[in-house]
Amino acid sequence: MIETLTWMVALTALATGGAVMAASVLSFVRRQEVTSRLSRLFLSDGDQGTLLDKTLGFLERLGRRIEGARINRELRALVLQAGFFQTSSLYVFVALRALLAGFVVFAFLAFRYGGTGLRPQDVLIALIFGYLFYRYAVIGLKIYVDRRANAIRRELPPVLDIMLMALDAGVSIDQCMRYVASVTGDTSPVTGAVLRRHIADIDAGMPYDAALERLGQRLGIDEGKDLAATISQALYQGGELGTTLRRFAADLTDKRMATVREQVGRKAPHLTLVMILFFMPVLLVILAGPAVVNLQGALQTAGERLGNRGGGS
Repeated sequence: MIETLTWMVALTALATGGAVMAASVLSFVRRQEVTSRLSRLFLSDGDQGTLLDKTLGFLERLGRRIEGARINRELRALVLQAGFFQTSSLYVFVALRALLAGFVVFAFLAFRYGGTGLRPQDVLIALIFGYLFYRYAVIGLKIYVDRRANAIRRELPPVLDIMLMALDAGVSIDQCMRYVASVTGDTSPVTGAVLRRHIADIDAGMPYDAALERLGQRLGIDEGKDLAATISQALYQGGELGTTLRRFAADLTDKRMATVREQVGRKAPHLTLVMILFFMPVLLVILAGPAVVNLQGALQTAGERLGNRGGGS
């Protein structure tokens, strides 16, 4: 029993460590994107080729070899919804997922070999664990996508309020987007980063319709796509954008409140379960404790009396 619990704790720790390592690597790659791009633009060929660039290049080449000519559209959509917009991000993730699964298999085999030696069932268990971690990488990516989508849903209402204030001041939609992108860096970091990429696309000469379509794809949620479509329709088909955005903001707020009410409703059964597990035993002890003590005292007194009567007779 103790050995089984030890294995469960070890495997849980290994899974947690692998997930944290993968998330850390992906976050580090994302933060170093601007630095690597500026290095390729402004540094000479002799100054390029840092360890990070070589590592990313190796991972991209490995991922391309693993994927081959086919393109996993579902996985590519997940990577985009997670906020990794570079073309190489898909192949880097594929390579990291394969390397993580291989590392788990190798670590398990090395551990078993140092203990009692390798057996056929050890190899089978190692392959099973490697496949599970191969699948867990996608599950972890989906969890990160859900967290990012929830963050964007929380940030969209204040962003829309700022856009409405700017539009009511009489600025154009282009100036409004630039202003919102410049002031939402701290209050809405995820949405602000997407808006800054949209402004960069516009400055690079991309047509407004293509830039807005890419904006909706980068936001990665239905509300973001609807927002981009609303702005595009107002630009190319006419109409008052302020009224449409105000109605859209009200609908978004209502949806958010409905989601919050649904989440609060889900908490009620959880609280009931907690009360049953932790409060009811204490309450029963408080209510039934004195009665049990009195009953025990009465039984002891009755026993003593019976003993005295028996001894006296």
